[in-house]
Amino acid sequence: MTAAAALNSSIRIEALNVDKPILIVADRDSVSIRAGTIVEIGGAIHRFAEDTPVVLGALEAGTDYAVMIDADGQPFAENVSQQNPLASGYLAGFHFAPGGHAQGIAGGDTTPAINPYSFWNIGFQPACPDPRAMAMVEFAHGRFWADIYLLGTDHQQQGTSRYGATIADGRDLPMRPDGSGRYKKLDYAAAVEIAAHHGKRLLGAEEFFAASYGVKERCSRSKEPTRTGMLDDEAQRFIRKRGLFDATGTMWQWGTDGHPDDPRPSIFGGSWFVGSDAGSRCACLDYWAEDSNGDFGLRAASDHMRPA
Repeated sequence: MTAAAALNSSIRIEALNVDKPILIVADRDSVSIRAGTIVEIGGAIHRFAEDTPVVLGALEAGTDYAVMIDADGQPFAENVSQQNPLASGYLAGFHFAPGGHAQGIAGGDTTPAINPYSFWNIGFQPACPDPRAMAMVEFAHGRFWADIYLLGTDHQQQGTSRYGATIADGRDLPMRPDGSGRYKKLDYAAAVEIAAHHGKRLLGAEEFFAASYGVKERCSRSKEPTRTGMLDDEAQRFIRKRGLFDATGTMWQWGTDGHPDDPRPSIFGGSWFVGSDAGSRCACLDYWAEDSNGDFGLRAASDHMRPA
C-alpha cells in the first residue's frame, strides 16, 4: 500500500511500505534506493521503478553519509559528519561503521560496513532532531533508536554518538550543553540533562536488553577503553546485532528501570572490570542517582517517528 511520508522543507517521499526505510543494502559498502520509491524535491519528481544504486565515493569508517538526488535523477551520498542532514536538505542517510554488526550471539567483526539498521529517511527516522550514528531497534513493544556509540566528552558540538570521541564518564567528564564548562560528575541528573538537550532520552531496562542482544555474553574488556568505537579482537565481542559498539562490558550505562510513571535510575551492561557478570541482561534497576564513577557512561536513545 502506497503512503506518503512526512514533509521536510521541499522534499516529499512516497514509499510502497512506510514501515521500512527507502534505503537497502546489498553488501558492506553499497546501498540502493528501494524499488517503488517516489521522491519529490522542489516540484521535481523522481520515480525509482527498480532498486537504484546510490553513487558512493570512498567511504570512511565511522562516518555518517546522507543521500540527495542530482539534476539527472541520480542518487548520491555525501559525508555529513559536520552537519545535521535533516537541517541541510538531505532526504535519507546511513552510518558506515568501523566494524560489522553481530550475526549471532558472539559479537560482530572488525571489517568496516554500512550498518543497515542505521538507515533513515524523511518520515522514517528517530524523533530526535539529528539521526546521525543511531540504529533502529525493534522489540516486543515497538521500535526505538539507540546511539551506536557511547557519549563523548565534547557532545555539545559532536552530538551524543560520534566515532573516535573520548568516552565521557565520571573521570573524563562531559561538557555542559551550554559550553560553560564540564559537569562536576556524570550522575543520573547529568545523563538525563545531556540526553534531553539533544532531544533524546535514556534507555529503559527492556529497551537495553533488546538493544544489546547479540554481544558475547558473560565477558568484559580486559582494560578501560578511552575512545568510542575503537576495535580490536577483544572489542568485537561487544558489538551487538544492531551494530551498537561497546554495548556491554565497557561502561555501565545510565538508564531507567522503564517504569512509565516513576522511572528509577538504573545502570546497564557492566563495565570493563566486572568480568563474567557483564552482558545484555546485566542491570542494576534501582541505583543511587547521585553516583558518578570512572566506569559510568551514557548511551542515549530516541523514540521512532510515526509515519505520517
